[in-house]
Amino acid sequence: MRRASALPVFVIIAACTTQEPQSSATDSDAATTSGAESTGGTTIEDATAGAATLPTGGTSTGDDGTTGDHPVSTGTGAPDPTTGGEDVWQPKACPRIYGQELFPTFELEIAADELAEIEHEFAVADDNNLEEHPLLAFKVEDTVITDASVRLRGNSDHWPDAKKMQFEVSFNTYDKKGRFEGLKHVLFDAAEYNRSFLRDRLALAILRDAGIAAPCANNARVVLNGTYYGLFTSIEKVDSEFLERNFEDSSGNLYKRGGGGSGWKKKTNEEDPSEADVERLNDAETVDDLLAVMNLEQALREWAAEAVIPDRDGAWGGGLNQYVYNDPKTGFVVIPWDLDDTFTRLEPDTDPYTYIKEGDHGRPFYDIATADPEWFRKYVDAIASAVQTAYDPDVLQERIDIWAAQIADAAAEDLNKPFSLEKHLDQIEDMREFVAERRLFLDDWLACWRAGGVDADHDGQCDGA
Repeated sequence: MRRASALPVFVIIAACTTQEPQSSATDSDAATTSGAESTGGTTIEDATAGAATLPTGGTSTGDDGTTGDHPVSTGTGAPDPTTGGEDVWQPKACPRIYGQELFPTFELEIAADELAEIEHEFAVADDNNLEEHPLLAFKVEDTVITDASVRLRGNSDHWPDAKKMQFEVSFNTYDKKGRFEGLKHVLFDAAEYNRSFLRDRLALAILRDAGIAAPCANNARVVLNGTYYGLFTSIEKVDSEFLERNFEDSSGNLYKRGGGGSGWKKKTNEEDPSEADVERLNDAETVDDLLAVMNLEQALREWAAEAVIPDRDGAWGGGLNQYVYNDPKTGFVVIPWDLDDTFTRLEPDTDPYTYIKEGDHGRPFYDIATADPEWFRKYVDAIASAVQTAYDPDVLQERIDIWAAQIADAAAEDLNKPFSLEKHLDQIEDMREFVAERRLFLDDWLACWRAGGVDADHDGQCDGA
C-alpha cells in the first residue's frame, strides 16, 4: 500500500471535543428479587430476578489523543481463577477513526470513466452486478492511499428513491495485506429514511454499552473528486478484523443472514465449503439443541438490546440484518448489523417480547429460547440489564444533542440528501422524544412482569397480575 504523507493535510474536524457521556448503573440499580415463573398463559413472578450488570462502554481519550469506546466483554475473556492473576485477553477498543469526538473528512479521487460506471450501476440499481473500482487516492488527515478500491453499497431496492450513493472503500483488493488504521474496509452509509444521520451511531453505542460485540460508528463528510458529496455514517464492517478485535479466537466461521442454501452466507474461511456448523444451528429444535452449539446467554443479551432500542429489521425483529459467529470458545454468538431501522421506525410502546416485523424472515432461535419458562425469565432479566446499563434517556439525549451539533453544518450543506433540512431537524427532535417515551414504556413493561404479570389472553403481552 503506497502512502504519501508529504501531500496536503486533510484535517479531521473536531467539531465537538466533549467526551461522550457514559451510561451509569450500580449493582443496587439492578432488580434482585426472586420468584417463580410459568408459561402457557405466561406468568413471570419477579421476572427480573438476578439480572446481571454487564460491562458498560463509552469513549475514552488516551495520552496520545486517540479515542474510542471502552472494550466490552464478549464472554470469551473471563478471568480464570487458576491463573494466579495473570492478564487475560480482552477485546480491543474501537479503531481511532471512530472516536466520537472526531468528525473526519474523507476524500475519494476516482477517474472520470470509473465514476461514470459507478453512476451507471447506481441508476440500474442491481446490487448483484456491482464492481470494485480503483481509486486514484483515498485521503484523510495526512494519509494518502493510492491502491484502494470503491464500490456501491446498501440495499439497491431503495436506490431509485435516493439521490445519494453509498460507498464501501476496500484497502485489500489489490494488496491482500492492505489496511487503513488496521481496517480492510470503511463503509459510508446514508439510508434515505435515516434522516437524523444518527440512528446507526446511537443504536450501536447502546449495544456496546450493553456489553454486545457491535461495530463502531460515527459520522463523516465525504468529498468526491474535490467536491463535497455529503454527510454519512461511517461504520466498521463485520469482517475478520472485527473478529480479531472482539474475540479471543477469531478463527471460527462468520455467517451473514440471507445467503446460500443454509440461509446464511459464509464470510470467513470461504476456502472450506463446509457449512455443517451453521446447519447444525439451523436444525436446533430445543433449548438443549441450542446450548450444544450456541452461546445462548450472549444471544439473549443481543436480542434484548435490540428489543430495547428497538430494532425493526435485525435478529430480534425477524429481519435479515444480522451475523452469527461460531466462536471456538463459546459457540455461536449473534452480531448486530445495519441499525438504521431503529428508534422512530417503530412506536415507543413496541412490545419487547411479542413484536415481529411484517413479512418477517423468521427468528427460530429466539422463539425456541423464549418459549422455555426459564429462558424467558432470563430474557426479561436481559431486558432489565440492557435498560439499566445502556438506556438512560438523559445520556442518550445528550449524545443526540452533541452529535447533532457536530454534524449540523455538514447536514445543511449536503445537497445530495434526499430530504429537506427541515425533515432532518424534525427527526432529530423525534429521536430525543422517542428515547424518553421508550424508557417509560420499558419501565412499565418490566414492572408488570416483575410483579407476577399474567398473559391472560395468550397474546404474549403482560396483562398484570
